[in-house]
Amino acid sequence: MNRNRNYILPLGILFPFLIFSSEIKEKSSIQLSTFGGIESVLLKWDLPDERDIVNISIYRSDDMMTSFELIQLDGAITDRYLDVDIASDELLFYKLEIEMIDGTIYQSSQKTPSVVRTKSAERYNSQLESLKIKYPVLFNSGNHLSHINELKSLILHDYLNRVIPVHIENAYGLIMYLLMENLEASSFLNFLSIQDVKALEYLFSENGQEELVLHFNEAFNDLEVLYRNSVLLTKNEWQLERERTIAKLNEKFSLGNTLYQDDIIFMESISPVRITGIKKDSSGVTISLFKKNADFLQFQLFLDGELIPVDPANSFICEVSVPDDVSKIDLIINDQKIQSILSLNEFGSMNISLDDQYVFNDIFNELRIMRSIPYQQHQLNEIAYDPVKKLLRVEVASLSEDTEKLGLFIDEKLLWEWVDYSSFEMSFVDSNWVLDGVTSHTWLHLCIGNDDGDWDIIESRPIDHKKAIHESKVPDMGGWTTISFSSFGESNDITQAEKTNQIIPEIFALYQNYPNPFNNSTKISFDLLEESTVSLYVADARGRKLHVFLEEIYLETGSYTFDWSAEYRSSGVYFITLQAQSGEYLPVVMSRKMIYLK
Repeated sequence: MNRNRNYILPLGILFPFLIFSSEIKEKSSIQLSTFGGIESVLLKWDLPDERDIVNISIYRSDDMMTSFELIQLDGAITDRYLDVDIASDELLFYKLEIEMIDGTIYQSSQKTPSVVRTKSAERYNSQLESLKIKYPVLFNSGNHLSHINELKSLILHDYLNRVIPVHIENAYGLIMYLLMENLEASSFLNFLSIQDVKALEYLFSENGQEELVLHFNEAFNDLEVLYRNSVLLTKNEWQLERERTIAKLNEKFSLGNTLYQDDIIFMESISPVRITGIKKDSSGVTISLFKKNADFLQFQLFLDGELIPVDPANSFICEVSVPDDVSKIDLIINDQKIQSILSLNEFGSMNISLDDQYVFNDIFNELRIMRSIPYQQHQLNEIAYDPVKKLLRVEVASLSEDTEKLGLFIDEKLLWEWVDYSSFEMSFVDSNWVLDGVTSHTWLHLCIGNDDGDWDIIESRPIDHKKAIHESKVPDMGGWTTISFSSFGESNDITQAEKTNQIIPEIFALYQNYPNPFNNSTKISFDLLEESTVSLYVADARGRKLHVFLEEIYLETGSYTFDWSAEYRSSGVYFITLQAQSGEYLPVVMSRKMIYLK
């Protein structure tokens, strides 16, 4: 025993000189840590402060009595390495050398190499079958996992499959939202279908959140031996990743729950059927319709005022082919006009969001349902058109840190292009044109210049040349609403009176609807005290218009009464809003709350 110790010690002293060149100018020590896994070893070291590294080499031996085998990293500059395809339960010794550009050599301990033993695969084979049942998506993925984010996404996918009763078409999008720190969303309806959003009810419940946290805690315990080395994490890093993941899930659930509840309220507010897209190609025009309930059939389509037969399938999505010369499509439910859509004048696809915003693409993409168009730093913000003078006026709002080239098009014709310079405050630009020789309708496109010298469409809006239009986004970059005053070149803030105008305190009296609460229909009454231009509409709790009684209609003084039926609406709070403008004064607006109980 003593002879063996005396034999090893001289070798331990002489060995570094046998391996490393005597031309080393300077040696510095560096810490090397090793972590044994199933048939693998993870090596981790700290890189020197200097970044001028020429080469990193690892030396491995299964017996300090023999020579060390060189593992060349082929010039890769990294702080860790996974040694794989090693026999189970094997004892290994490792050394590290980092060569700097100035000749300095950083070495791990040469006298006492880092020692590690791999784990026996047989020891964990008995657990694999139960783990495969618990994490089927993970074990059926067939992928060699090399990053912790891949592992976490599969763990989350397994949980979603367990608690959500239906297949989520874009489960990947939901997973990325919940796990990625910098990925935000304004609505789940922008990347999930309404059916999928409805299916998330349990996920965004209190029990769902608690179970998901428990699921991830168990997964980090169950899978550490199998996957920690594969995703290149040390023991401490694995535990820190568990803590960060749980904290991020709790944060995302807090935000996600608010988004989810808002989406549920929005879904209840929209009509049973919506036109969500139009395509035009050489074969004609195709209209895409979405139904909240697959078996809802009580709707009609009118093309340029003529009823067309529709045989919708019992599905959530249906398509209707119409002639390519159609100009206007109206969707009618129970004799009420739900939507009025202008057809396309050029080949392409038009996505129509559930909040009535539009995005045109001249490349035929698959039409999808969106609650609203994606947020853009440049947006159409106010539009006015006078059919008598053929005068179009457009305002664009921008809030961008980049300098961009922007352009306005009428169909394929460029109206105006300009450079928008970066600014930390919202800016507004507007201009006007006389549109001679136009057809019955056109599409206004806001575009941004791309690197290829071409244009990408940001947002679109229809222009009916037979109808006066004055609409703006209130608040700026918000949702479209019809207005009766101009705010071109400035913020669309209807609460601010211009210096030359004064708000008239008494133009009308809007009475509380009767009955209230109501369970079928209710009466809405108001007295107009002065001749005014009046708009009257019903909106949901989010301010989205559901039914318009009057839109910029000139009325004489007197009493007016309207009936509103809430059939096909969900129980909840609604608002009746009256806006009246008299003379040169700013409009006066008033709303009253209505409660619908089925």
